[in-house]
Amino acid sequence: MLIAVLAGFAIAVPSTFFLLKKVRIKSEIRHFQVSTALGMPIALFTYLLQTSYALPVIVITVVFSLLVVALELTLRRIVASVPSSSAQTFGMHRTGASVPLDEARSASGNYPYDYFTEEFMKEIHQLFSRSRQNHLDAYVKSHGRVPSQKSHLAHKDFTYTGTHISMTDGIRQTTDIPPSVTVGQKVFLFGGSTMFCIEVPDRLTIASFLQRSLRILSDSYQVVNCGCPGATAVDRTRMLSEIVEIKQGDIAIFYFGDNDSGWIDHRSGKLSQQLVPLFVRTLRGFADLGSEIARWIYGEIAPGRFRKFSQLAVVDTIQSLNEAHKHCLVKGAQTVAILQPNIYTLRTKSDYERQLEKRFSLDLKTLIVDAYQQYENWIKTTSYGVSATHIFNNAQASVFLDWSHANARGSELIAKFIFEELKNRKLISGAKEV
Repeated sequence: MLIAVLAGFAIAVPSTFFLLKKVRIKSEIRHFQVSTALGMPIALFTYLLQTSYALPVIVITVVFSLLVVALELTLRRIVASVPSSSAQTFGMHRTGASVPLDEARSASGNYPYDYFTEEFMKEIHQLFSRSRQNHLDAYVKSHGRVPSQKSHLAHKDFTYTGTHISMTDGIRQTTDIPPSVTVGQKVFLFGGSTMFCIEVPDRLTIASFLQRSLRILSDSYQVVNCGCPGATAVDRTRMLSEIVEIKQGDIAIFYFGDNDSGWIDHRSGKLSQQLVPLFVRTLRGFADLGSEIARWIYGEIAPGRFRKFSQLAVVDTIQSLNEAHKHCLVKGAQTVAILQPNIYTLRTKSDYERQLEKRFSLDLKTLIVDAYQQYENWIKTTSYGVSATHIFNNAQASVFLDWSHANARGSELIAKFIFEELKNRKLISGAKEV
């Protein structure tokens, strides 16, 4: 019996280490649980081989193994017969900044000029990212781990001055702002990385495009970019109430949806793919290793497990947006909540965008589609909400660099939509229209 147990765990422990590394699980207790779960059946099998049950055990094992191999080969043949893209599949967290230079340059179409240079990529990949991470590390060292709902506190003192990106006290620079003496009304843009716009220089962010449009109307408007990579509407609502000094006549715009669909768990700040049950994650590990059986079972089980995260995210987000709206009403300010577009809301896709969509996890699509159905329904019932999910349909050229982040053309179209929405709601006015 002792030999059987030792043999079982001699096989289970390294197998567990390899598998959990594949699915990015580092917890020691998880390693112990999985090692035990694998080791005990192997030990039992080894023990039975030493008893009178050896023959039936061998027969059953061989038959079962042959059935599994037959099913695997059948599924592989079916998969091989279906045309598919050879593009690499990314996880949920991969962003436009991760796109290779040549591909990013091609996707941007040199619009409005060739800003995707090696110098620009070096700054967003290395200089800015390293500086921001050093700041966050120092904050965590001094204050401890920051809850996801309070990440604005960790960024509020971050200042960076670069060639293409500049920030002061956690606020990204907006270009073309009017002289401070003429400013009477501020437009605050709250959002995640899609509002921060790390994929474009300061002059080509949504905020800067909107600022130039507003200056054609009047010099009394100043746009403030309150976007932050990874931020959710929950976090930005806290920023509005705890940091931003909003006053009567100001406008708070919440550009939400992508980070509010459950792929980032609002309560823990972790990716939802790290929080699904261990059995589901293990299936994903085997699927990533090439098992079509695991991929098939995972595809049947995983969507239901992920939808609970999108449902929780929608509840938290709507509650936070309502809180932000009430806060603004008390201050005499106005609120507009804009449901943002992404590649899954795009009805007309270029060849590049169709290939781009295939790179990202189906789990991500499950979360986005489920959450957006709920958000679209909610927007129909609220006076301060509007959907922008359609604005990239029939665009002249590609706008996406990944599933959510847009190039400069996308920034311009989003800014135009915001400008027109503010005009339609009669929240802005000036000497002349554009």
